[in-house]
This record gives sequence, structure tokens and C-alpha cells, in this order.
Amino acid sequence: MKRGLLLSTLLLAACASPLPQTPPAGQPATVSAPQLRVGDTWRYAARDGYTGIAKGELEYRIDAIGSDNITVTLQHGGRASVERYTRDWNWRERPMTNLQNFRYDPAYPALPFPLESGKTWQAYVKATDPATGRVNRVRIDGTVLGWERVKVPAGEFDALKVRRLVYAGNYDHFLGEEQIAEFDWYAPRLGQIVKHVSSSGHLDKSRGCDDFFSDCNWIKGDWNVVELVNHRLGAAGSKP
Repeated sequence: MKRGLLLSTLLLAACASPLPQTPPAGQPATVSAPQLRVGDTWRYAARDGYTGIAKGELEYRIDAIGSDNITVTLQHGGRASVERYTRDWNWRERPMTNLQNFRYDPAYPALPFPLESGKTWQAYVKATDPATGRVNRVRIDGTVLGWERVKVPAGEFDALKVRRLVYAGNYDHFLGEEQIAEFDWYAPRLGQIVKHVSSSGHLDKSRGCDDFFSDCNWIKGDWNVVELVNHRLGAAGSKP
């Protein structure tokens, strides 16, 4: 599979001039993992990146914190689901972009703290579908691109912009694996992501094109844009 197709298709709109590598005034050069509390809640507005049409709100609430496990309830469209993370906010169980729920072993390194401009990482994890037991080998290539001032409904924040290129490993006969681009803007002042953008696509040989790697075989997935609306800290905390 020509994975370069992911770069040309998913990253075209995200390409921009290099971001500043030096932290803005008052921001640390190295960002440590956040201090999380039971009851911490973040509410985000979601929209379709192609059309700008609103897709409702997502509310994440921390319900339990163990020695190395955080349980989070997600409310979206009147439905609740449970996600699980490590203490440093990497994924143990949650859906992959535009795909179903998976359990990750080791944890999916979304934000491998400490974070700093220029940091890169590559990881392979096993993603198990709890419904079927199928296991995929997932590759994650991550980069901290630098600092960017970002405006969302909750306000303006100095944030580290993180990019992940993900290869989901879910090949199936004529279908290529899902190829994913994820961007997070992590604001140290809040200890949380204030904006998230993700998109994906895969190749489908069954569409009958002469060349498996031609554009007519490339199937786009959803383009998701999620921005922080507000946040509340648990009873033990106070607002920054």
C-alpha cells in the first residue's frame, strides 16, 4: 500500500508555514502531564469539516481515577459511552477516528508527556475490537509541530499543536487500511485539548479502477472539527 497517499490527501488542507518553536511568554518549554480530578468536565462543539454543519456537543466527564487508569463518560446526542485512559491521558479504550471502539495494548500514545516543540515518536499498538475479538496492528507517527495561538468558543489559548498520522491495520480483502490524520491543540493552562481536527480515508479496490492507487479508489471518511466550549473542574480543584 502506498502510504504516501495519506500525506497528499489528508494533510493538504493542514499544511502551513512552520510554527514557532519557542514557547510564548509565561508558557513552559516542557509541558508535563495534567493533574486530573474526578468530576473534571469538558464540553466541546463538533462540526463537519467539509460543510461546517454542526454535529452536536460532546461532554467528557472523569468518573474515576485509579493507579494508572482513568474512566471517562462521554455524552453525545443523548447517548452515553465509557472511555478509558492512562493517568497521562493516553488511550486504553475508545473509538479510533471514524472507526469503532478499540482496546489498546500498550496504550495508544496520543499525548506522550512531557511534550515540547519538535518532539517526535513512533509506536505500534494492538487494537482489539471488543465486539468481535479481532486484533489490528496500528502504527502511530506523532510530532509536536510547535506553538500556536488558537481561538475556540471557550476563549483564546496558547497551545502546542500535535499531529498524529495513524495507520489502522484493518485490511480486509479489497479494502485497504484506514489512514488517519489527527491534530490536537493542547493548552497547558487548562491541562487539556482545546481543539481537535481529524480525518481519514482508505483504498477500495472493488470500485473497479484500473490502478488500485488511483484517486477513484480513495474513499474519504468524516472530517471532524471539535472545539472547547467550556470546562469545569472537580470539587477538589479550582479554575486556573
